[in-house]
Parts: sequence; structure tokens; C-alpha cells
Amino acid sequence: MYEYKEAVINLAHQLKEFRSVAIISHVRPDADAIGSQIAMAKWLKSFGTDVLCHNDDPIPANIKWLTDIEPVEFYTQTELESCDAFLFVDGNTPDRFGEYADFFRNAGKPAFMIDHHPQPDESLFKAMVSVPAAGSTAELVFYLYQNTNPDLIEPETATALYAGIMTDTGSFRFDSVGAHTHMIISELIRKGQLNVARIHERIYDTMSENQLKLISRALEQISCDPKTKLSVMYITEKDLEETGCTHEDTEGLINYPLSLKETKIAILFSERRNKVKMSLRSKSDFNVNTLARFFDGGGHAKAAGAWHPGPMENAVEEVSEKVRELLKE
Repeated sequence: MYEYKEAVINLAHQLKEFRSVAIISHVRPDADAIGSQIAMAKWLKSFGTDVLCHNDDPIPANIKWLTDIEPVEFYTQTELESCDAFLFVDGNTPDRFGEYADFFRNAGKPAFMIDHHPQPDESLFKAMVSVPAAGSTAELVFYLYQNTNPDLIEPETATALYAGIMTDTGSFRFDSVGAHTHMIISELIRKGQLNVARIHERIYDTMSENQLKLISRALEQISCDPKTKLSVMYITEKDLEETGCTHEDTEGLINYPLSLKETKIAILFSERRNKVKMSLRSKSDFNVNTLARFFDGGGHAKAAGAWHPGPMENAVEEVSEKVRELLKE
């Protein structure tokens, strides 16, 4: 188990000093980012702090309902500048937070961070909670509540934190899950009187017919290398157009090649205008964060993201070759 208590208490103590705080979550948000952001907003509001929850991108449809608890919107630079401080959640460098990256770096505002990704930009933050061993940022937000005022965890907060922890641990299947994870979940269910089946349903059981068509097409485009145990899946802009889907609908597709019995490494390549986005996963000791850093990306040892300038054929070929090189090393 990792150490966190001193860091969360210090972060909490400093945040309570501000009258207004902008809470910023990373681009292409997931349930961990939004759930953590919402829970931090509710914590700050309990002390009378004014809060803005900002995100550059639209909230995915399957977690949009979380923003009924606390709105997450795109704010102008002027609106963000009106806040006394910035709190970044589920990301540890301004580049993860969208088009205002330079503004966040140079605004001269006290900046804080709570996150579980490796290699934070430590020079930016006045105080931070950075625990790469944690399974989710929502887990760290739970510890902040637990070490300040656990009675503040009510049903809406518990729902937001449960959604974040559950999704970022792959429904509790990843290596980061331990007894402490299930103790947190037990406490959230107890305090929030949660209907966990309903939360799972709202996140995972909302697929459209078009999305099923995209999955069908994507499954036809899986290739496996028996030597490297690398499985590759790709989605083109044409695939999205012909199935009536958007880039948002590619979320979760990486789990299909990863689920193959012999697969140790899985990569989803997805065309995004003139670039190729990559989602990388590992279920071995191969560190996909190391791979991602060769291609303008990063993340965790078992889950990371990266970009390639394209075209698709070059991306698949060059990344596959880099996998072979790293395996030899």
C-alpha cells in the first residue's frame, strides 16, 4: 500500500484557503476524470468555495448523466482567470488539459493537482497528490474525503467516485486493484446506498445499433502476431462514416483484441483527420507507457495513449516494429 495521507491533507488544507477554484479535467474525458472532478467540486462547495468545472471536450454520452450532479462545461479563458486557483484532476501536465495549456502555465495562479499518472510536471504545482500506484484518481479523491471529513460522502459523491474507480480499474480486473480498492468500494456503497447494477447499466449498456455495426467492422480488422503476441485493431474515418459513428464510439474497442487468449499487447489505431490516435494496453510485463513515449504519448505501464502522424499503414508498421525492438531489449 502506498503513502498518501500527508499529501492529501496538505492539498486539502491549501485548497480551502481560496474563495474560488477552477477544476480542470483532461481532454477526451472518461469517468475517472469526470467523477473525480465532480467529487472535488462537491468537497470544495461544502466549505463555501465557488467552483467552475472545465473541460475542453464534450462529455461522452455514457457518462453525461454524471454532470447532472455537477455541471462540467467549456469556459472561456476570462472566466477561468476570474478564479483564485486551478485544480487539475486525472492529469499531471497542462498539455493533457487542452487548448489552454499555455495559459495554465503562464496565468500566475496557484496550481494544484491530484492524479495517478507517472512523471508529473512538478514545477507547475504548489501542492499535489501524485500516486502512480493508485488504480484511479477517484481513489485518491476518496482518501481526501476520508482524511478530512468522511461524513461529506453522500449518495451523489459516492456515485461519482464509484463510477471513476470502477471504470479505471476495468471493472476491478487490473493489477492496481487490491483489498484496499474493495474496502473503498464497500464504503462508497454503504455511505451512498448505491445501486451498483444501475451505475454499470448506465455506463456500459447504452450501445446503439450503429455502434454494434462499428464493432463488427472493427473485429474483422484484427490482426495478431504470434511471435510478439501483439494484436492490432484499426478504425478508419471511412469506417466511422459508413457506420454512422463518431470517434467517441471507439471507446472500449481496445478490449476486444486485448481479450484474445494469446495476446500480451494490444493496440487500437484510430484515424483522426490527419493523424492516427493509438490506445495501447498490456497484460504482461511489457510497459506500454515506454512504447507510447516514442510516439508523442504516455500513460501507465498497462494502459497508455499515443499519436502517429499517419497514414494508417505507416502507423501500424512503425509501431509494430518498435514493439519488436523493445521486446528484444
